[in-house]
Amino acid sequence: MKEDIFYKNLNNLNLIAHRLGFMMTDYPENSLEVLETIFKNEDMLNSCSGFEFDICFTKDHIPVVIHDKYIDDISDSVGFIRSYTIDELKKISFGFRKSLGMKSVFKFKIVTLDEILSFFSSNKKALMNKIIKIESKDFTLFNLLNIKILAEVINKYPKLANNLVHLSFYPNNLIALKRVQKNKKYSLTKSDLLCDYKVMLRLSKFIRSIDLVSLRIKTTDFPQINNMNTKRVNKKIAFDTFVMRFSNVIDEKTLKHAIEKYGSVGIYVLNDDRDIKEFCKKISNDFFEKYYDKIFFTTDSPLSLKGKNNQV
Repeated sequence: MKEDIFYKNLNNLNLIAHRLGFMMTDYPENSLEVLETIFKNEDMLNSCSGFEFDICFTKDHIPVVIHDKYIDDISDSVGFIRSYTIDELKKISFGFRKSLGMKSVFKFKIVTLDEILSFFSSNKKALMNKIIKIESKDFTLFNLLNIKILAEVINKYPKLANNLVHLSFYPNNLIALKRVQKNKKYSLTKSDLLCDYKVMLRLSKFIRSIDLVSLRIKTTDFPQINNMNTKRVNKKIAFDTFVMRFSNVIDEKTLKHAIEKYGSVGIYVLNDDRDIKEFCKKISNDFFEKYYDKIFFTTDSPLSLKGKNNQV
């Protein structure tokens, strides 16, 4: 099979732990408990080339670690992050996604970016040179105060300056953070543009602030929306399903261009055999063997993915 070359090289791949690699643990995505578990387990930690997580901003402009802009799917409450202050959010219990049929246990507290970076900084010796990708989910063009506070939080942790990468679908977010950092004379954080479509890659060549690009694998397997808990979750899944129908960034020409221009390329997300087959449809064995060390695959469970090597 064409995928055999991919599977045989799994142990050598650069794997970024998606949403902090929560599927390797018994804790919810983007939680501090996930990190604490991984850093206590040598096999888990060694399986990762880095960590990825998402941030949104509260009503009082505090960046918190959460994937969606609302809390409906992973808490015992509802509403947008931007509608709550950090103190209000800390009183709400969070847990596993209702939409994925995961454990409906709500006993965890939301984590701030400050708390996550503090953990990484305190564990820098174990972290070494692993990448920390911070994906900003809010469109911040109309609220630059959010970006200014993001810059201030990042600047508190100089030991992490070479680890950090700012990831976003929104080029304006990437540009704004670097602009604030330059004005404040802070260390500049590398910027990574996340793309579904080739048109965004073509536009990216005109944006000097971009240091890296990441491309999404086409996905067709989404949860059934008739089992969701709120209209907001239903609409989000329906929108994602529609958007991914037109994803067209995974091919050899695009990956080679990204690697030659930026030195590496990110791939989102690679979790199972379906994703591997989708990726391998567009990529030849020769290309993969030549460039796999320049590709950073983001996955929910790096340890499980590498374990597939022994199943070939």
